[in-house]
Amino acid sequence: MTMAPVKDKTGKPVPDKQNKGGKTPQAVEPSPLQQLTDYLKGVKSEWHKITWPTPPQIWGQTIVVLVMVSIVTICLFIIDNSFHALIRLITPHLSS
Repeated sequence: MTMAPVKDKTGKPVPDKQNKGGKTPQAVEPSPLQQLTDYLKGVKSEWHKITWPTPPQIWGQTIVVLVMVSIVTICLFIIDNSFHALIRLITPHLSS
């Protein structure tokens, strides 16, 4: 969204005090080295905001993941064997 230029009583644009002459300033593109430097400074500042888990938290979360994987594995094993038994009942002559 751009702002309309300020006009005086006669309707002429009033030049900006920071921008002598009323011309639109050209944006200066920073160099690739400056962009990389700015990016790395941002990474460093964000890095300090990270809250790292403690070793007991890591072990607790690892145990939760292993338990959940075990539960899902057992459930899929039961479902797979149930479907296998059901298919054997429906098509006894095709199963080997």
